[in-house]
Amino acid sequence: MTRVVAPICTFLLIGCATHRLPAELRGYAIVVEERDPQSVELARALRERGVKVRARVRGGSGRTAALFYFTYSDPGPGQPTWFHVRLADTRSGAIVSAATVQLDSTTSTQRARAVAAVRALAP
Repeated sequence: MTRVVAPICTFLLIGCATHRLPAELRGYAIVVEERDPQSVELARALRERGVKVRARVRGGSGRTAALFYFTYSDPGPGQPTWFHVRLADTRSGAIVSAATVQLDSTTSTQRARAVAAVRALAP
């Protein structure tokens, strides 16, 4: 009995530990035009999470979302800066996923920002 239970438990733990995309992102390919270092890192982080990334929109393809990002800070001294990432459906324009990450010492590099943003998009 224990010979069967141990492999089954191990299989279940490994299966549950894998990162999966949220339901609203499953089946989407993400368009990321890798024109600057930040978008290159965002595309890389998405690929590492198992997301299909394309360089441009293709006609007749399946569900596709375009990635866009920006930083924002309220006016005034000492206000934090935020890194916003949005995924918009290329057919309807509807936002299918969004994430916001505060920029601080842990997100000082473009790679760290990209990883944090993708984790927030697909926890």
